[in-house]
Amino acid sequence: MIGRSTMENTRQSMDFFEHQDRAKSNSRRFLLLYIIAVVLICIAVAAFAGVAMWFVSDPKLSDSLRMNSVMIAAGASALITGLLIVGGSAHRIAELRRGGSSIARSLGGQHIDPSTRDSNERRLMNVVEEMAIASGVPVPPVFIMPGERGINAFAAGYSPGDAVIGVTRGCVEGLERDELQGVMAHEFSHILNGDMRLNIRMIGLLNGIVLISLIGHIILEAAPRTARGKNGIWVLLSMLAVALVLMMIGWIGSLSSRVIQSAVCRQREFLADASAVQFTRNPEGIANALRRIGARSRSTRIKHPRAQEASHMFFGQAIAGTSLLRATLASHPPLPERIKRIYPAWDGTMLEPLISETKKSPPKELTPRERMGRVMPGVAGIETAVLPMLALAGAMTPEHIEYARELILAIPERLKDAARDISSGRAVVYALLLDRDSEEIRVGQIGAIEQDDRAIASVVRSLTDAAIGLDRGHRLALLDMTLGSLAHLSDRQHKSFRATVDALIKMDQSVDLFEWVTMGVLTRHLDERFGLAKPSVTQYYAFGQLGDKLSVLLSALAYAGAQDEHAAAKAFMLGEVSLGDVKVRLLPKKESGLDRLDRSLRTLASCSGKLKRELLRASAVVVCADKKVTTSEAELLRAVGDALGVPTPPLLPGQRLVENGSSPG
Repeated sequence: MIGRSTMENTRQSMDFFEHQDRAKSNSRRFLLLYIIAVVLICIAVAAFAGVAMWFVSDPKLSDSLRMNSVMIAAGASALITGLLIVGGSAHRIAELRRGGSSIARSLGGQHIDPSTRDSNERRLMNVVEEMAIASGVPVPPVFIMPGERGINAFAAGYSPGDAVIGVTRGCVEGLERDELQGVMAHEFSHILNGDMRLNIRMIGLLNGIVLISLIGHIILEAAPRTARGKNGIWVLLSMLAVALVLMMIGWIGSLSSRVIQSAVCRQREFLADASAVQFTRNPEGIANALRRIGARSRSTRIKHPRAQEASHMFFGQAIAGTSLLRATLASHPPLPERIKRIYPAWDGTMLEPLISETKKSPPKELTPRERMGRVMPGVAGIETAVLPMLALAGAMTPEHIEYARELILAIPERLKDAARDISSGRAVVYALLLDRDSEEIRVGQIGAIEQDDRAIASVVRSLTDAAIGLDRGHRLALLDMTLGSLAHLSDRQHKSFRATVDALIKMDQSVDLFEWVTMGVLTRHLDERFGLAKPSVTQYYAFGQLGDKLSVLLSALAYAGAQDEHAAAKAFMLGEVSLGDVKVRLLPKKESGLDRLDRSLRTLASCSGKLKRELLRASAVVVCADKKVTTSEAELLRAVGDALGVPTPPLLPGQRLVENGSSPG
């Protein structure tokens, strides 16, 4: 096992904002390499066109006229080639704008029903749900590639709200639970660290580079049918020459795309492996998954025709290569090197993939109390470890994963089954929004649901008692679980659903914290799924113009956990000091309500990553000013992180927020 010091170093190196900066740096690096590759291809085409024009032009013409013809042919060829490459890239990017689900389906993926009863699929879904809730992101839809027997997986999407997980049938059936958890932790690292957007851009842009080769193949196939008549032999030879040259240049383009993938992706795989160890604190899980891959040659290969363009997205090397070029062009580091980095004690042996998990004897199940006591001493009576706020952003710990599992176990089965079901996920959200105090208001709310959909209203009635009796700490976890099924609503159903949610919230003439959080979650994450979200653009790199917005944020947080005005003022002052030389003021409570907070967060979401780091630090300082965190404060803090685009896992029982890792008391 990895020692404590190694784990601490890993944790310290895994900073959400540093990952975001690294992802942007990789994007710039990739764009530069892409431009260089396009320029070189255009130069190669221009050179061929120029040489060809020199030889086919009339020798009787003067050298100056022939050279002018050469220059015109070379320039036109280069321009046309550039337009073809850029056009091919733009067309593919437009296709990919439908998000992660379209990519998964284009690779042969089939959506797994969240309510599946297949034992292997259910195990996979449980792991994904635990990871999502533990990391503070929506539960992503999961796709399985049924015809792929190799062990592989990928994450795709533009953002955490748009993400999907794809797995091969071999991955589901060939790994034990802790190994599968290690693979999923690796993929969640890509979701949290901003890698997915670059992956999609690579698919789109590199498609234009390989388009030249495709054109060469088309000309080669068309040549025999086109070259007819007395000059047919010359036409045929000319077309064959053009086709071969384009295919050769296209091969260079394909080679360039592989080199670019290798240059950009290798280090990210090491980082994702390290993050998986950090998340699970179990290096043997992901190491054993890699060992099972290493037991058989080609065990990660993907047979689908589009595997090459998406090879950089997969957990393992998805396409084969010659032994001579494999080390240079592989988008993933060698397996032994990956294993050795995360598990130094590895003895070099490999593990055979499992035939089927159902043939194994299930391990002895611990009681929920035993499991919680084993990884979360705070629940067993010992104070939990103190973690700095920023260490939680865009990350999770084994304690969070176990806590998420316990949250899921504590939710009544009827609510979980309904949340996972595509047809009844809406009913769970409606049931969570029913008024807890007034039966009269509940009757009116159910009546409003019935006007829209009688069948759903009937389901809501059956869930009412369980939803009203659900502990407040479990409500957000259940809401997260519904997002996977809500993502598969039709456009009409989604529009109707959002209108009904809005009507239910307004029914009692007020908006409480959970209702506000629910609206925020649905707006941010379902808008991404249904293509309604506006692109996020960074507009602020300093706090100078944001004093009013910051005042609203810090005031709302100060009042959330304060017993009186004095306590609120003290908490606000600590947050003000944390921000440094920024002019803010404590607003009256009525001027820092949820409506104003919502508008302020929309503006603050346009801040740079550096400013968001400072915002979260100041928010944490305000919340823990009294050295304790209430449920309302925890919900509000997670909502702030979510609004800023920073996934933040739930706070653990007994956990305290601190600054710079030091105890607040």
